[in-house]
Amino acid sequence: MKQIVVAAIFLAHAASPALAQDTDFYKGKTINLIIGSAESGMYDSGGRLMARLMPRYIPGAPTIVPRNMPGASSVRAAEFLYNVAPKDGLTLATVQPSIVLNKVLDPAAKYEPEKYVWIGRVQPVSLVGITWHTSGVLTAADAKTKAIPMGASGAQGTSAMVPWALNALTGTKFNVVRGYQSSRQQILATEKGELGGVGSTGLTDILARKDWMDAGHVKFIYSISRTRSKHLPDVPALPELADNEFAKQVLGMLGSVSDVGQTLMGPPGMDAARTPILRRAFDALMKDKEFVAEAAKLTIDVEPQDGATLEKTVADGSTGPKQVLDKLREVTRPPEGG
Repeated sequence: MKQIVVAAIFLAHAASPALAQDTDFYKGKTINLIIGSAESGMYDSGGRLMARLMPRYIPGAPTIVPRNMPGASSVRAAEFLYNVAPKDGLTLATVQPSIVLNKVLDPAAKYEPEKYVWIGRVQPVSLVGITWHTSGVLTAADAKTKAIPMGASGAQGTSAMVPWALNALTGTKFNVVRGYQSSRQQILATEKGELGGVGSTGLTDILARKDWMDAGHVKFIYSISRTRSKHLPDVPALPELADNEFAKQVLGMLGSVSDVGQTLMGPPGMDAARTPILRRAFDALMKDKEFVAEAAKLTIDVEPQDGATLEKTVADGSTGPKQVLDKLREVTRPPEGG
């Protein structure tokens, strides 16, 4: 008898108007997906792929429209999602993982990474520093004896912060040239000889240039990570470039952005009913054969992390010893005159 009563309560709840409303919420709706970078590149192509295929796993099959919002290495998009975007579950974002590190370095930034609703991670991001084969700098050690221009977007991104930190902590002589809106622009400028290399770019963006790889035009000089990338076992991770333990800790914190990776997130305070729906859809998408196959063509190595686990990853990347954080803030600031 008790089981029958419990079953009846469950069925009544399942048939309730509130639950039905949650199930039907997305029917006929449009979700805006903010992409925190310019068109082209890993974040844009990955975001557009999610926008195209994820609706099949959301009850009601809404349309997802990608909208590029480049600026300040995704900080512009992060602040928009945090402060302006509606919280009804119809605005999501995919941004560069450096926004987590940027908040650590700039407490005044107008967002709190831990307060976003993290839907899930597509892959940890393999970010690398590269140089052109004719630049005269083929390793990080070479950069201690020869200065070359390295492309960057804004001061808040790893493309500028990593070379500045290496200059301060290891004695390299990178000359950071800011103002490029996207990795694609930096890569093209490198190919033309305008730049000697790029301070930070997605490994997938370089591997996609088969002509470069086959000809040996690109040299990988460091991996922006705590440990070596499985794709580049011969390329040193940032901490390996330091010659003392404290500097290794500082550069390790800087390399933590790779753990956060390429993600999907919602605004803080998003309607709680939307979160499980979107997380289930994201998790299903990561197992979708078409998605995995299309991602592989884009050199996106699907290695998913669910939303709850990603929350912890973000929290871990947002904290560290005070001395390490203070030093990291110091060495990633724009140098005087630069």
